[in-house]
Amino acid sequence: MTHVIQKEILASLITHKYLRFSKLKPKNIESNHFMYHLKSLMREGLVVKNEEGLYLLSSEGKQMADNLSLETYKPRKQPNIVTLITCQNEKGQWLVYKRARQPLLDQVGFVYGKLHLGETIAEAAHRELKEKTGLQCELSHTGDGYITIYEGSEPVSQILFHLFYGKNPYGEIVDSKKPGQAFWAWQEEFDHEPFMASMPELAQLAKESKERFFVELVYK
Repeated sequence: MTHVIQKEILASLITHKYLRFSKLKPKNIESNHFMYHLKSLMREGLVVKNEEGLYLLSSEGKQMADNLSLETYKPRKQPNIVTLITCQNEKGQWLVYKRARQPLLDQVGFVYGKLHLGETIAEAAHRELKEKTGLQCELSHTGDGYITIYEGSEPVSQILFHLFYGKNPYGEIVDSKKPGQAFWAWQEEFDHEPFMASMPELAQLAKESKERFFVELVYK
């Protein structure tokens, strides 16, 4: 969605529940030309026409509008909301995950994943654990936090996380189809590369916090 007319259509529908065609179309644009762009947005599933002939944003259109800058009508850069899953096996080793994509390529951290619209954070945590590792575990929500990771003076990763902790997951670690690979590691390894700088602090919070916490962490 880059054409100026399509941006104008979305701008109008973002600030109105619905509009008739006559109210939606600017007076200085020819009807057929305007309808072409309106139908383009409808084919993309962003705009719908109801039984009364009124145009409005679809559910998908509302989701997109929630992430748009009202100045540029481009997606805003926003932190990711994720579940962060920490698990230990019977030996006391931690389940970790080597990233295979940017912005943290080849770095090792805990298993994580973005929430899907409509699911609870507990559902997201169990789903991500299963999808990325093949393992399952009873998980408890121990706390939340905000992590910003800098590369030089620029932030390359910002996440709002919900931290979960579990013991003795069952199943076998599988070769993940996701961009990364899970394995077991000792906590003593966390102080060395390629383990992420947040690992020691997150492990301590996950295992030792007696009350649900909120923490803000910055790493440069």
